[in-house]
Amino acid sequence: MSLTLLGSGGWIPSERRETCCALVQEGSTAVLIDAGTGVRRLVGRPELLDGVETLEIVLTHFHLDHVAGLSYLPALDLPKRIWAPGRWLYGRSSEAILRTLLDPPLFAADLAAFVTEVVEIGEGGARIGSLALDVRPQQLHTQPTMGLRVGDAFAYCTDTAADPETAGFAAGVRTLYHEAWHAADDTDDRTHTAAGQAGRLAAEAGVGELVLIHVNPQLADDQDLVAPAQAAFPASVAGEDWLER
Repeated sequence: MSLTLLGSGGWIPSERRETCCALVQEGSTAVLIDAGTGVRRLVGRPELLDGVETLEIVLTHFHLDHVAGLSYLPALDLPKRIWAPGRWLYGRSSEAILRTLLDPPLFAADLAAFVTEVVEIGEGGARIGSLALDVRPQQLHTQPTMGLRVGDAFAYCTDTAADPETAGFAAGVRTLYHEAWHAADDTDDRTHTAAGQAGRLAAEAGVGELVLIHVNPQLADDQDLVAPAQAAFPASVAGEDWLER
């Protein structure tokens, strides 16, 4: 199994980083975690999906930096299916939420024209092809978001303030992908995490490596982000587009 960051940034794409999107591959199974502007990398390199029958897209939530790339999907010539936590986290169907963005007059095509199905995902998680996804609600954001774990391979936790329950959820994984919006040891922000907080969560969880994601596009130097995380957990790196684990 591999995970490639196609978009490691948050909010605004930059010269270095597209917004949130990660490609998980195991055999013929391909799962996109979030669909930010990083989806464009699949359009530019369609060979990444060679042998894939259906592109499965799992959304952690519906903020625009995580769903803008859905409008690029018609450029990918294979069936696409979306999994999302609309009913679970917001009490509204995921399809209805997505149609506010991806139906006319805001988009040229009807959602059903380029997505075969929108599947609700909830507290029981999901099995997608060969991958079993465990999930948990992350309440410490402007709206709830969904954390993901795939076996002992990785956990993916973005758009959340530092949450003590994350350590138990991610315990023992090889790689923890965790947001670090603030290049600081700590923050009073109740919706996003500081790099030092992410490092302490990784240390408590006993993970193999911490990859900092949802990076602020206004950050001048990645080392300013990495240093507070490494002070708590030396095996910390800044997420970059095309980083593969």
